[in-house]
Amino acid sequence: MATTDVTPLGPKPSRKTDLCLLALDGGGIRGLSSLIILKHIMKSIDRENPPMPCDYFDMIGGTSTGGLIALMLGRLRMSVEDCISTYQDMMEDVFGKSPRRTILHKRLRLPPSLSELTKLQGRFDHVRLEEAVQKVLRERGLSPDEPLSEPGGTKT
Repeated sequence: MATTDVTPLGPKPSRKTDLCLLALDGGGIRGLSSLIILKHIMKSIDRENPPMPCDYFDMIGGTSTGGLIALMLGRLRMSVEDCISTYQDMMEDVFGKSPRRTILHKRLRLPPSLSELTKLQGRFDHVRLEEAVQKVLRERGLSPDEPLSEPGGTKT
């Protein structure tokens, strides 16, 4: 492998011959852990000025909420910090309480420390997700109907 630079993670791929890929798994609210790990990876590349994922990776992709994070990092060119903040704002709206969990909580009479765990759920309402994505697009000055692919940029 031809290298032009060495990072704490090993040789940085040469932009001429190699691809640098970022794959993000889904998992609902657990997507936040992917972002926290990515934050540390980017800092290990350059502690003083961590690169933006869209500038470092040739392709960013993911499944489920990992795909949503990939769009925020790649197409919307968010920093990891901005993506974490935006994702946290979206979590309560998209992955909020479900009536089923509220009933379960009341039947089990969970102590307050455990009842907090029942406020968020893994599955989400697609309508609330769509509304949350449209809100993020509007906040970034884009139309909710904006194409989520961009010629010449990071492939997302």
